[in-house]
Amino acid sequence: MSKILIVDDDKSLLASVDEVLAGHGYLVDKAEDPRLADEMLKASPYDLLILDWNLPQMTGIEFLKRIRTAGIQSPVLMLTGMDHIDNKETGLNSGADDYLTKPFNSRELVARVRALLRRPSVVVDTSDLEMNGVYLSTKTLQVKFHGNDLKLTKQEFHLLEFLMRNKDQVFNSEMLVERAWSTMAESSPDTVRVHLSRLRKKMEATGHPCPFRTVFGQGYAFMSVPSEGDKT
Repeated sequence: MSKILIVDDDKSLLASVDEVLAGHGYLVDKAEDPRLADEMLKASPYDLLILDWNLPQMTGIEFLKRIRTAGIQSPVLMLTGMDHIDNKETGLNSGADDYLTKPFNSRELVARVRALLRRPSVVVDTSDLEMNGVYLSTKTLQVKFHGNDLKLTKQEFHLLEFLMRNKDQVFNSEMLVERAWSTMAESSPDTVRVHLSRLRKKMEATGHPCPFRTVFGQGYAFMSVPSEGDKT
């Protein structure tokens, strides 16, 4: 049974989300401020965090960056009243896995939660992968790029795994939504592009060129070997 932590200072929203998720069989804990949430995360692991954008003491984005820096890789669903794409990109770039705009329908909430908790079913091979400088272990969830440890979110990991298992094939954003995400409700082409951009930046921060390519007008592909321009 999946365990979920909801962090929001709105008591009525906490109660309603708790009721909805508990009604679908999830174990739910609640925290009204980051301090309490921090203590709860240290005391027990959670399968999913639902995090409000506006929190007392610090913003949800600040808290999200803090827990990612601490190595907590549980998927995070951000809740916010702001629906502009720039706000969504800020949340995703800070380490969130998905984004839900208030007010939201309880059915959509449950769909997002299920999607984030469920590993994409398209990946059935559990062997480790190693190509073009990337080592990925599905057993330990460890990713190394030219010997450098990469701290990836759950969705970044699955996206990279999907592209590596389908090396040298081009997928556009819509195709990745359908095949590398659990459900259509979980994501959108904009979300895919943000995740790819974030993954690229983490790889390039090691000082090595990113092994997946943007194919103009077509999509994205993980290259099994370096291109001529990448060789040093």
